[in-house]
Amino acid sequence: MPATLRLAGAAASVALIAAIGYMSAPAFAQAMAGKQGPSQRTVLEGVFTDAQAERGSDVYGDECAACHEGADVDGPPLKGPQFVDRWREDTLDGLFEFIKARMPQHSPGSLSDRAYVDILTHLLRESSYRAGPRELTVEALSSTLFVGPDGPQQLPSNSLVSAVGCLSRNPSSEWTITRVGRETRARDGNAITPAEASTAAGTPLGTQTFTLQNVGAGGTALPANGIEGQKVLIKGALTRRSVGGRIHVTAAAAVAGTCGG
Repeated sequence: MPATLRLAGAAASVALIAAIGYMSAPAFAQAMAGKQGPSQRTVLEGVFTDAQAERGSDVYGDECAACHEGADVDGPPLKGPQFVDRWREDTLDGLFEFIKARMPQHSPGSLSDRAYVDILTHLLRESSYRAGPRELTVEALSSTLFVGPDGPQQLPSNSLVSAVGCLSRNPSSEWTITRVGRETRARDGNAITPAEASTAAGTPLGTQTFTLQNVGAGGTALPANGIEGQKVLIKGALTRRSVGGRIHVTAAAAVAGTCGG
């Protein structure tokens, strides 16, 4: 089993900024298209019906609106660019599970799966996604990609991400992860499961490089020897910069002995 490198810092450090290398929007969209399987669709394709979104609006009004609308609210906005940036570039099952685990505030998880999916479609329509001829189902969530109005894009700064590449040091002796392909959303930044590590072991390498923060003394613990040059899975918060980039590491695992060719 791959050796997991445990996080020494607190979970709150995810809020700190880290970063990713630059890739043009067209190039990124092309890379994303290559990663999507033939069965995966996006929310731009009309993945719910108006009738379903109307049902979701009714449930939302009864169970959710009090916390998310008005002058004195407890919850974050659930429509518009801020909402879309929080969830895009991930499949809809992540948003569904998040809603189900936390809402309604007085009784999380108390609604039916159908009701939670209906609420999700209401939120999509409120952010100007169009309806289509078929209802969204629980089974379709994991194969439906949430993207912004312009299609697949790079993740924004402060996103919690996963990156697979080669652990190394740069000329300034800073830890880096090199040969990274496409970064992805991470839903849990504090641990790496055996399944995630196994998937990462077979993930193709790329050309991006990130400087790593919060590693070594006082941060995420790295083994005393034998890790440099290995293929690793890194999780953390990113900050986007025009030149170079950094990831504030919250979890890491060695997934292969070497990066190979």
